[in-house]
Amino acid sequence: MASTDTDPRSPASSAAATSESAPRRRRFALPTPPLWLVGLAEAVQILIVTTLMVGLPVLAMSLAGGFTQTGIAFVLSLAAQSWLVIHGIPVELVVTLDPGALGGALDVPGGGWFHLVPLGLTLIPLWLGWRAGGRIARGSYSDQLWQGLLPLVLGYGAGGAGIAWVAQAESLHVMPLVAGLCAGLLMGLAALAGCYAEARSAARMIGMDLEARIEELSQQLRWAGSYAWAVARAGLVGFIAALGLAALLLTAQLGARWMEIANVYEQLNPGLFGVLGLTLLHVGLAPNLVLWALAYSTGSGFALGSGTLVSPWGVELGAVPAVPVLAALPSAEHPYGLAVLAVPVLAGVVAGWWLMREGENHLDDWFALRISWRPLSAALSTLVLGVLTGLVAAALAVGPLWLSHISLGVGRMTDIGPHALLSAAMLGAWVSLGAVLGYGISLGAQRARRRPSRAH
Repeated sequence: MASTDTDPRSPASSAAATSESAPRRRRFALPTPPLWLVGLAEAVQILIVTTLMVGLPVLAMSLAGGFTQTGIAFVLSLAAQSWLVIHGIPVELVVTLDPGALGGALDVPGGGWFHLVPLGLTLIPLWLGWRAGGRIARGSYSDQLWQGLLPLVLGYGAGGAGIAWVAQAESLHVMPLVAGLCAGLLMGLAALAGCYAEARSAARMIGMDLEARIEELSQQLRWAGSYAWAVARAGLVGFIAALGLAALLLTAQLGARWMEIANVYEQLNPGLFGVLGLTLLHVGLAPNLVLWALAYSTGSGFALGSGTLVSPWGVELGAVPAVPVLAALPSAEHPYGLAVLAVPVLAGVVAGWWLMREGENHLDDWFALRISWRPLSAALSTLVLGVLTGLVAAALAVGPLWLSHISLGVGRMTDIGPHALLSAAMLGAWVSLGAVLGYGISLGAQRARRRPSRAH
C-alpha cells in the first residue's frame, strides 16, 4: 500500500508518494498482494537462499570425494546440520568419540550439547532478514506492520523446524521446536531492525509521535532523558571502539604468527576442498575470534577447553584442536602482556571524548547547583558519567560474548571461549576508567583553550 510522509502512521519513504504523482504508463496494473503473502514470500525466499548457501558447498565436497560417506540422504542431513549451526541452534551429540579425536584435545570421550555460532556466517541470514523488514515497512502503514512481520517470522520458524527434522541423525539429536523458536527469533530481530532502518524512527514504526509526547513532559524529565540517551550512545561508542581495537590486536597477533598457521595447514594436508573448508570456517569464526581478543584484552581471558585459560596473566593450555588459526595462540605469558589492558581503557577514553563533544551532561549542572565547590561537583559528575558509560558498554557486550562461546559437546571441549559475564564486567570497569580520563582530559583541554580567548 502506498503512503506519504504526511501520514503519521506510515514508515515508508516519500518514494511511494512520488510514484503516485507520476503519470501512468500502463492502463492496467497488477493488484498489490496482501501483506501476509508478502511476509510469507520473504520467508520462503530467505529459506531458499540460506539452504543453497550451505547445500551447494556440501554437495560439491561430496562429489569431489571429500567425505567418507556418500548418498543424497547424507548430503541433505549434513547441509541441514550446517544450516542449524549458522543460525545458532544447539544440537545434542549422542555419539561417543575416541580420546584421540580433535588432535588429542579430548581427555574424556562422551556426548553433550553442541553449540557453535559462526557469527561471520550468521550475518548473512540477519542481513537478508533486515532487507525483508525494510521491504515490508515500505509497503505498509505502521499499524499494519505486524501483518507482514508475523508471517515472515512464523514462516521462517516453521522452515527451521522442518530443516531440523531433516538434520536428524544417529549421531545427534535436534529438537524441531527449539530450532523453530531460534530461527524465528533471529529473523524477527533482523526484520525489526530493517523496519526501523526504513522508518528512520521508532515513532513511525508504531504510529505514535514520541516527540510530541516528550514535549509534554516536564523540563527535568526531558533533561534526564537527554542525559540517558547521551550515556547510552557513549556506551555504544566505547563498545565499538573496544571491538575495533581488539580486531587490530588480533590482526597483529595473526601477522606475527602467520608462519605457525601455515605450518598447520601443511601438516594437515587437507587437499583443495579441505583448505577451502578450513578457510571458510576461519572467516565464519572471525567475529568470534575478535570477541575472544576483546575478552583477552580485559584480563579475563578465554578458555580453550575445561580447566584451561588464555589471559595476559598467564597461559594454561592442554592439547589444542588441530585448527590452523589456533596456532596463533600465545604459548606462554609475555613480559609485556599486561599492556593489552590499555585496549579497553583507550576505548573508554574515546567514549569520554565523544561525550564531551556530543553529549549533554545535565547531571553536571545538577551537581553544580547543589555543591558550591566546582572541582568536587565536576569530579562527582564525571565519575558517575564514567560508571554509567561502562555499565552500558558491559550490557552491550554480554550478548555477543555469550554467542561467541563454543561447545563442541564432547570431552572437555564443552568450554571454548570467554566467560561472558566476567569479561563484560571487566570491560565495563576498564571503559569506566577510560571514560573518566577521556572526559576529564577533554574538559580540561576545552577550558585551557578558553582562557587565552578570555584574556584577549
